[in-house]
Amino acid sequence: MVYLDDRWLHLRAAQRTDYSRVLSVIDDWWGGRQMSLRLSHVFFSHFSTTSYVIDAGDELAAFLLGFLSQSDQTEAYIHFIGVHPAFRRLAIGTRLYGRFFTAAAMQGRTRVRSITSSGNRASIAFHQALGFTVEHGDTSVDGIPVHLDYAGPGGHRVVFSRRVAAFPHGAARRVPAQNVG
Repeated sequence: MVYLDDRWLHLRAAQRTDYSRVLSVIDDWWGGRQMSLRLSHVFFSHFSTTSYVIDAGDELAAFLLGFLSQSDQTEAYIHFIGVHPAFRRLAIGTRLYGRFFTAAAMQGRTRVRSITSSGNRASIAFHQALGFTVEHGDTSVDGIPVHLDYAGPGGHRVVFSRRVAAFPHGAARRVPAQNVG
């Protein structure tokens, strides 16, 4: 655990009850943008072993929603990450990604993918700082390769890919939740 401003930060696997907690704050965390429509309960009920929450005492500090690809046994995918505005710039997002990389690697996955909108410069820089590469797209927007309509009509997205080292055959397959720190 990490102690921050009179609160312990605790990283754990997501639970069904976290869905309503995340839903209640997500639009505020995105400055009023309607992000709650992109959030699905399925991550909290069916992908909880690869989705994580960080609590700061009773307050939700961050979350990451991801899954292991069912179509490609070498890949894993990070669908959504959010960090409470008061907890940004504390490497919490980096810790969540690191936890996901470990979980994916322990399941034999060697590639993690993620996306962001083409105008989200902070997200693009964050992913690149974590070692993601931007995949070639259909076009370029402000010098960034973009996949047109990737997330439906008008949903142009930057697609990222990052290699992770798979654990040796026979390594533990269950990844327990752990504390931040």
